[in-house]
Amino acid sequence: MAAGGGDVVVQVHPLEDSYNAALRGAVLTTLGPADTPCYRLCQGERPASDVLERAGRVVLIYPTWSGGLPSHLLGWLHELFDEGVRLGQTRELVAVTTCGSSQFVNRVQGEWGRRYLRTELLGRCAPGARFRWLCLYKVDRRSRDEMSAHLNRVAAAFTVGRS
Repeated sequence: MAAGGGDVVVQVHPLEDSYNAALRGAVLTTLGPADTPCYRLCQGERPASDVLERAGRVVLIYPTWSGGLPSHLLGWLHELFDEGVRLGQTRELVAVTTCGSSQFVNRVQGEWGRRYLRTELLGRCAPGARFRWLCLYKVDRRSRDEMSAHLNRVAAAFTVGRS
């Protein structure tokens, strides 16, 4: 990411052998794992405020639970807000997530997690920053091929603009 600093990835899932870990792997492989810091909130890893404040892009990887954010992610975001952390260099905020229910059901329920990120977190980013939502709905009812295709779509979303 050219504007601001580099990429920062924050992942929220306790299991290493999960689809969420596979999503993290797809993102990091595409971005360049040696160049991209990845913090795993469930393992107690948290980026320092100055790292976040210099980030050009922040990528959040997590499972959506009941239309919302996992407690580790929500708690961490509240800590950032309480500390007054601003993401003034961040030009892009990306949510890479999965949902157990369909897109229709999530919309009917209000997608509060998506809305929260778009309003509360994106509002702390650089003016004009964009928000991207990369979600696999009905994850529990997907075939291996569908899940693999989604991993490829996620990786492709991070290859745009890379040489």
